[in-house]
Amino acid sequence: MFYEPKKNNHGLKKNPFKSCTVPRVIGWISTKNEDGTDNIAPYSQFTNLTFDPPLVLFSANQNVFDDRKNTVKNIERTGEFVYNMVSEDLAEAMNKSSIAELPEGFKDKFEYCGLEKADSEIVDVARVKASPVQYEIKYVQTLRLPGVDTINTIDIIIGEVVGIHIKDEFITEEDKVDVTKIRPVARLGYFDFTVVDNSFTMDTPKIDPAKQALVDKGLEGIAGK
Repeated sequence: MFYEPKKNNHGLKKNPFKSCTVPRVIGWISTKNEDGTDNIAPYSQFTNLTFDPPLVLFSANQNVFDDRKNTVKNIERTGEFVYNMVSEDLAEAMNKSSIAELPEGFKDKFEYCGLEKADSEIVDVARVKASPVQYEIKYVQTLRLPGVDTINTIDIIIGEVVGIHIKDEFITEEDKVDVTKIRPVARLGYFDFTVVDNSFTMDTPKIDPAKQALVDKGLEGIAGK
């Protein structure tokens, strides 16, 4: 099949666009609210940008109340946030944290989701203690792009990773992060998710040794050597 997104002429009951860009990392982003309580919400359009310095980005559509997301406003106000990796055992809490408005009696998303907090080392933002990997991040800038309607208007948040937490139990004897042991959750299309539970290795084609060293530095994560 072929269709043009602007015409929406795919002929299907549901738009297939998001189902064709998969799997997508879930950026489970924690921030500090203006009143000092903690906020956390999942964003399925999250990725690395580069590695030296390590930069990440995520995009946040405006909410159903025609307003920018609290996460975005918190980051721009405080200049910092935390990415928490979602392992399979945290999937339900992650999904619960996507609620647009907290029920009466709750002000803190961590408490609402039953999440234990951990203090960060550099930023003043709570981390999910049970998360296998967390990034402490300093805000860099926002790119704001208009959509066809209000909810499709997005804020693209770019940040620099200034601290990384990895639970020791997920580091192998070969000094690699064992992703299949973590079993991270990823977003598919619609309301579907998947779990990363297998992997395979392929070496990239080799080039001139001097240039290959630069390639290895980026792709193989040996910048510290």
